[in-house]
Amino acid sequence: MSIVGRQFGRPRGLLGRIVGRVMARSNADFNKWFVHEISGLGMNDVRRIVELGPGPGIGLQETLRAYPEARVWGVDLSPEMLSQCRKRNLDQISSGRLVLLEGDAASLQELAPVDLVLAAHVVYFWHRPAAELAQLYRVLRAGGLLALGYQLRPNMPPMAQRNFPKEGHLLYDSDDELSTLLHEAGFTNVRFVVKGGSEAPEGRLALATV
Repeated sequence: MSIVGRQFGRPRGLLGRIVGRVMARSNADFNKWFVHEISGLGMNDVRRIVELGPGPGIGLQETLRAYPEARVWGVDLSPEMLSQCRKRNLDQISSGRLVLLEGDAASLQELAPVDLVLAAHVVYFWHRPAAELAQLYRVLRAGGLLALGYQLRPNMPPMAQRNFPKEGHLLYDSDDELSTLLHEAGFTNVRFVVKGGSEAPEGRLALATV
């Protein structure tokens, strides 16, 4: 069994805390770009936002800044990651704007309807992606948006390419694979944005509308 693949899928314990710090450093630039691209779409009346799998909470921090009138939920399976989210966003939790919940996509049902669902570098850990996407489709309001941040297999670190599949995590070779899953779940107007050059992209964003 791969300790690395298991920890990135659901960080726990001392090693999980270290993984969270690694993610905070390595994914910070991508998370900021991810939220900037979404907020630049000009969606109206965004009042309820969920980030699924927020990790150490940098994306939540950026989302709270980008949508100052919205209420935001961070939902993660890992208590270690929720602890890091809490430390990074304590003021917003105290004000009531941010709520942290331990759970997964199924946990979002009680929050519906949601205007915007964000999930950065989470899609690999959905072992049944069709079921996960169907749950997110049901949570979003009509006209709501799902934003998935990810990287394709050939552009992922060799460590992830080696170890993620050992835990059953799914890597994707093309945007078309995700596009098919999103359309099958009911999403429309699926489009993609790439960060960086096409030869060595730094990450990707899939946008899908209900």
